[in-house]
Amino acid sequence: MEFLSIYGSYVKIFLKSRMEYRISFFTGLTVNFYRYFISYITFWALVQRFNSIEGWSFEEMTLLYGLNVVTYAIAGIFFWYTVYHLENEITSGNLDSYLIRPMGVIKQMMCRRFGDTFLGQILVTIIFMILAIYKINYRMTFFSYIYLVFTIIGGIFFQAGAMIILGSLSFWLLRTDSLSVTLYYDIRSMIQYPLTIFPTYIGFILTFILPYAIINYYPSLIILMKVQTCSDLIIGLLSPLIGVMIFALSIFIFNRGLRRYSGSGS
Repeated sequence: MEFLSIYGSYVKIFLKSRMEYRISFFTGLTVNFYRYFISYITFWALVQRFNSIEGWSFEEMTLLYGLNVVTYAIAGIFFWYTVYHLENEITSGNLDSYLIRPMGVIKQMMCRRFGDTFLGQILVTIIFMILAIYKINYRMTFFSYIYLVFTIIGGIFFQAGAMIILGSLSFWLLRTDSLSVTLYYDIRSMIQYPLTIFPTYIGFILTFILPYAIINYYPSLIILMKVQTCSDLIIGLLSPLIGVMIFALSIFIFNRGLRRYSGSGS
């Protein structure tokens, strides 16, 4: 609770400082809003042209894509600018300053930069998801809505864990930007489409090796009543828990890397 109070105070100060440059602040929000708005329009155009994508309607694709984006954006508010880009703190020597303070390193990094630029994509995604859910409400039950909440929470934990793990690789590899782009952005971009459009081995990778599909695909199968196999159901039901486990693993990896860190030498 003490950290939440500190973090809340920090966010207020950060937003107050950003309001000194209102045009820059709102331009950043607008750009992100526009970028993801265009993404949804692209899905709409594809579905209009081909009627559906592997049997998924526009509303269903919106839910699939939205779960990926909204969980990424919320996690990004806390971790993207600092922990995900940990190599910058290590190579610049800034990480040394964190080690002499009483607060935990990750907590300090969270307080260093509030990801306000993610607010635009959160807004546009929530709008489209609400409209999609309104259209497919007839297929959803009380359990579907409760499960959706847990899916979003689990997805946030998963996305945050992925950012922390990839950032923590800098303790061993030092320079990780190119690797992170491939493992996080390039590969994760595939889950904006149903796994069934890919070869079987891609589905296996996105389920068991780099399991990004638990963020949105398997939960969407349950919410949209598209489950066809027992394994789909089990993975979908366990997805929120797996997200929490990935986050716990990321904290462990970060702490192991931190113990390995020997300072900048300056």
